[in-house]
Amino acid sequence: MNNNNFFKKITLVILLLFMHAMPVWAQDGYYSTKVTPKEQAIFAFFRASGDPPDYDAWIKSKSAYKDLPESKKEGYLVKEIMRLGQGYGVFDVDTDLIEIKVNTLSKYIPAKDGKTARITFKFFNLDNNKTPIFNYKFGEGYISMIINKLDFFANLKLSPEKDKVLRDKIPYENDEFDTELEIHLKISSADYKNFQMVKDKKQWLMAGDIAYIKCNVDSYYNQQNYILWDYVAPWHEQAFRIKNMPEEEKYPHPYDLFKK
Repeated sequence: MNNNNFFKKITLVILLLFMHAMPVWAQDGYYSTKVTPKEQAIFAFFRASGDPPDYDAWIKSKSAYKDLPESKKEGYLVKEIMRLGQGYGVFDVDTDLIEIKVNTLSKYIPAKDGKTARITFKFFNLDNNKTPIFNYKFGEGYISMIINKLDFFANLKLSPEKDKVLRDKIPYENDEFDTELEIHLKISSADYKNFQMVKDKKQWLMAGDIAYIKCNVDSYYNQQNYILWDYVAPWHEQAFRIKNMPEEEKYPHPYDLFKK
């Protein structure tokens, strides 16, 4: 028998025995470390509040856990505790931003009778005088986030220069059209110990400061996506610049290391 084939067969037998002996959770996605934006928002809440998450309550409230047969629940629980624990362990509330994308209705009002041109937005099914709240399910309750100073961007006055640039991107004037807000946030406050009851559900509150925000619109004519306007907070400018620069510019060229 060829030695290579012999060792391959021995290796395969050992691997099969090892797989058979492994716990169920180790075979099914044990090495998964992927987390969702919603899970990152929950990480940010607990980092900002200074309290560790209750993983059991979090995982057992999920339909993915509830719908499993009893024989598989323990394995799923262990796997999820490891995945979420890894995500929480590496999450830095000072540098890892929360990302929110939400559909909005925008309206462009052109300059007229000496009045400056403006562009506005509003949320679906929300009165203009109400503060939007973004909810993240946790356990049998919700973590609710309020975005500080979001209303500042809801009615923007446009300089003549910005008006000229923006006018070519909007689908039509004086009527609402679909847009999307993309908001990057740093959590500024969170409180896990104090909560309120809303319709028999626990509600925890947190607040976020805008690091970056942009408003996108899809062109009806050429199927392209345009940025209508955006804003970078002064305290985030350097990190934003580094993140968006070409990859080859982020690091020094090897020859530069020898320059004096």
